[in-house]
Amino acid sequence: MKMKFWFFALTFLYLSVETAYAQQSEEKRIKIELTVKTGNSQVSALVRSFTVSYNRALNASQDTVNGKPAPAESPRGHYLSADFEKQNIPLLQAFMKNKKGLDGEITVTDAFGKLPGRKIAFKSAVLETMNDQVTGDYGSAFMTLNCEELVLDGVKLEY
Repeated sequence: MKMKFWFFALTFLYLSVETAYAQQSEEKRIKIELTVKTGNSQVSALVRSFTVSYNRALNASQDTVNGKPAPAESPRGHYLSADFEKQNIPLLQAFMKNKKGLDGEITVTDAFGKLPGRKIAFKSAVLETMNDQVTGDYGSAFMTLNCEELVLDGVKLEY
């Protein structure tokens, strides 16, 4: 009876340690990096997660608004949001210095080489919103970019 108890106890311990280790290694498996071109240089930042949002209605041909030509600042409908573990000051400075927009890309790579890589390219991205949160044991930064053009793995999002 004692032998069965110890067998199950050790098996349970082994499986719980393996599960915890597998979850930790899985978290660091995927590398997401955002890179923007600033003149002759580049600024890169590691990203925890990102979201792409496309609103076709905002991209519809807006030749006129109330019978008048559409304003130049009409919405573009291409959004890219990125979540960072901490604020990347060089990236923030790049967007603050360039009001006309920056070109860049997000690359997703699998350290194990089992999942296909991804590439999200963007053009004329301007910083629309930025959040920075720091607590005693947690930090996070979030940026939403309004882009003139988005290309997901070779597919251009357009009207």
